Amino acid sequence: MAEGDIKNGEKIYQKCRFCHILNQPANRMGPHLMQLQERKAGTIEGFQYSAAMKQAGENGLIWNDATLKEFLTAPKTMIPGTTMRFWGLWEGQIDDLLAYINAQAEAASKP
Repeated sequence: MAEGDIKNGEKIYQKCRFCHILNQPANRMGPHLMQLQERKAGTIEGFQYSAAMKQAGENGLIWNDATLKEFLTAPKTMIPGTTMRFWGLWEGQIDDLLAYINAQAEAASKP
């Protein structure tokens, strides 16, 4: 799991929240981020993914800290044809963001 500053990750997530919901299985402009770790790319039911993202999943792309870091650094470089409208983050920002997302997922999985 990513080691980063969870508090700073929460601030960085503010850039993401308009398109991605973190703790509810509802889609916006982007797919929700619940149960993101170990999820096959392009597979949230009911979300209209780009052909490129669907193909990435069919080719075996699984989201984990390493693949998310690569994608969040330069989405259109990793998956040419993605419709994600974001240019990317710096490495430290990504570590913080993933620490926050992972902490939220861990908290949601506890009764």
